[in-house]
Amino acid sequence: MLASILIRLGGVAAMVGGAASATLGVLTVLVLGVKYEIPGSIERAIQKGGYEPRVLNMLLFGALAAIAALHIVQRRHYGRWGAFASFAAFIGLVLLPVGWLVAVAWLVAGPSFTPALITAVFVVGVLAASVGIVGLGIATISAGVLPRWSGIALIVGSPPGVGILFLFLSPLGMAGILPGEAVWELAGGIPWIAVGYAIFRTAARRTERPARVR
Repeated sequence: MLASILIRLGGVAAMVGGAASATLGVLTVLVLGVKYEIPGSIERAIQKGGYEPRVLNMLLFGALAAIAALHIVQRRHYGRWGAFASFAAFIGLVLLPVGWLVAVAWLVAGPSFTPALITAVFVVGVLAASVGIVGLGIATISAGVLPRWSGIALIVGSPPGVGILFLFLSPLGMAGILPGEAVWELAGGIPWIAVGYAIFRTAARRTERPARVR
């Protein structure tokens, strides 16, 4: 019962983080692309990027919760490779805010930190997250516990997947139709909504099975 609750929470966190990112992407398209006037301070905040750090934190937390929930669901099905991919994805995502904290500490302390250390933390984090999330997506497809499309969504929502989508949609950005910020926000958010929904649905099925046996 506790495992099912944790899995559901992981799915909800992923959906909330993904929805926040996707919503910000839509608003960015309206404000910067379509030039639609939104009343109040929202338009000014979007133009200045005021919402991006908070939304990024929500997306990051949702992704971490989803990875943990995926491990609980699939740990008996995807073997050592899946466990390694899950661990690499989790550590890689954790290293990204750590790199940011190191950068802030470097700005405050000066000589105590070097730019090379900051770069190393970010590079290791991005590489680990990329390999881990793509590997976890492949392991999810192979395990067959969740729908195949959830594994594909993981791959699309990984750093390489988002980067490929950005390159593919860059002509729209150059034309002023789809701003670059919106591409990152939409490509990073929508896949994790799908992953969160798949996790939540799987947790619901796990809860229903014992009830049917009774």
